[in-house]
Amino acid sequence: MYILSRYENVIQYRCVQFKKMKIQKDNLTPKQKKSAYLSIFFLGIIICGFFIYKQFDSNTRQNLLSENTETTFCEIIGNSTHKSTVNYLEYTVGGKKYETRPLSSRVFNVGEFYSIKYSKLNPKISEVNYTNPIIFDKNEFETINGIVTNTFENERLSVLSFSYKYGNKKFERDVILEKIGELKKENEIKILVNRNNPKISYLKEQIKTE
Repeated sequence: MYILSRYENVIQYRCVQFKKMKIQKDNLTPKQKKSAYLSIFFLGIIICGFFIYKQFDSNTRQNLLSENTETTFCEIIGNSTHKSTVNYLEYTVGGKKYETRPLSSRVFNVGEFYSIKYSKLNPKISEVNYTNPIIFDKNEFETINGIVTNTFENERLSVLSFSYKYGNKKFERDVILEKIGELKKENEIKILVNRNNPKISYLKEQIKTE
């Protein structure tokens, strides 16, 4: 992340410098032309290097997560919507804690638990599965009715939105599913609501029974 950020800062700096040099072509001295061409050349190298590094990093990550992996649980310990939507996740492997901040389509609540896959060769490389929430104590949850307010589904993402009332308050919730199936707007559904934190809720079918 530090390396990517450093490359981005360099690219932004070079772009600013190049913009400053964009003056009338007829007014450019030979020295200014040479400097402008060199700036364009080096900016091109930096941009190419940046994208090559990102592609290499992405391929390495995919390879590590395609085989020799293990699954555990992670806890959401924070989130951010500044510039992009990010959840802060923490998980433990072999007694060592790891933290990751992957991009997400939705912000989830602090204190939620989800399944996460990690590379056994490099445990800091991981991938969270938001379709698989984990409940450790089902006594903390209560089954109530909810109403589907919206559905969204494409090849990569399926999101179910629903509303419900708990303790005289109304709540709105988005959950990520493997498939929406037959669920439609206005359908009544069974949901599980956390008694201590009613903002946390799940479609009852999401929770696997042992």
